[in-house]
Amino acid sequence: MASDEPEVTTVTSKGQITIPSSLREQFGLEEGTKLMVVPTDYGLVLKKIDLPSVEEFQQRVEQRAQTVDVSPEEVSQLVHKARSNDK
Repeated sequence: MASDEPEVTTVTSKGQITIPSSLREQFGLEEGTKLMVVPTDYGLVLKKIDLPSVEEFQQRVEQRAQTVDVSPEEVSQLVHKARSNDK
């Protein structure tokens, strides 16, 4: 259950913030956790993104490959494109 008590943090010169430890613990935010920042009419919302493990991702790709006509070369190109956009 989320706490109703607001927490205050400061934006650094690099645009970084520190999420208070009580909230990191409450929401399971560990080093390397990915967060999506969503702008709303009321301000910014942070949403934890749960990425699949490599094994789970491979299983999803294999299952999807059975229903979609995509060559291994096309998959490789898409992966390389996505990796270059992530940098």
